[in-house]
Formats: sequence, C-alpha cells, structure tokens
Amino acid sequence: MIRFDFHFKVRYKDIDQMGVMYYSRYFEYFEAARTDMMRALGLTYKALEAEGIMMPVVHSESDYFAGPGFDDHLTCITEVTEWPKSRMDIHYTIVHDDHPDVVINRGKTTHAFVKMDGKPTRMPDSLKQVLEEKWTPINE
Repeated sequence: MIRFDFHFKVRYKDIDQMGVMYYSRYFEYFEAARTDMMRALGLTYKALEAEGIMMPVVHSESDYFAGPGFDDHLTCITEVTEWPKSRMDIHYTIVHDDHPDVVINRGKTTHAFVKMDGKPTRMPDSLKQVLEEKWTPINE
C-alpha cells in the first residue's frame, strides 16, 4: 500500500451559495493530491510522459458526507491499496484537520496506462520500481 497525506485549505472560490465546498472541486483536490503523491514517490507525470506513457482517468467517483466551508483546513488521504497492472485505482479520503475521525468525502479515480497513441499498455517499469521500493503491506 502507498499512502500520502495532502494538506489544503478551502479557498473562497471553492465554495457555493450554501457556503460549502462545491462538489466538482473535490476532483481538483484529488488531482492535486495524486500529483503531489507521485512527486513524493519520486516519479512525476512529466517523467512518465517522457517515457511515452500517459495515465488518463477512465473512471471517477465521489461520495459526500459533510460540507467543509471557506478557510477550513483539510487533509486528503491518498492511497493505492492494490498492486496495479494495466490500471491503477487511487482512493481518496478527505477529513477536517480539527476532526480527523470525521470523513467529509471518499472518492476514487481509476487510471489506465496508455502509450502516447492511446493504446493500452502495462504499468511502466519506472512506476513499478518506485512502487516496489515504497510499497507497505496493508497488515503492517
């Protein structure tokens, strides 16, 4: 398992008329969290693309349990819990920093590994190597 905690603050532009974070903004924070997770692992999307590999989102989902407001400090717990093959699932759990036991949102994105021409491929060796170095069994 890979886990990365992404910390952020709800910006004024992220809230809706009801004063809570607008539903589509969660996906923007998912993207920021997964990009920073990849960077923290030592492999950027830019480096993957230089190898001729892209990781498009082929599925996404999000469940909303509470609405954070402007200036709330949140953490997006970003996890890869299953070893990827031709696709990689990334799970997101957003919690309020003042109440980390209360889940605000749970989401998931599924990414395919494709060549630059859009044809599917297996997980690139560079990502496999990084995951092998950083992978922690779930039971530990």
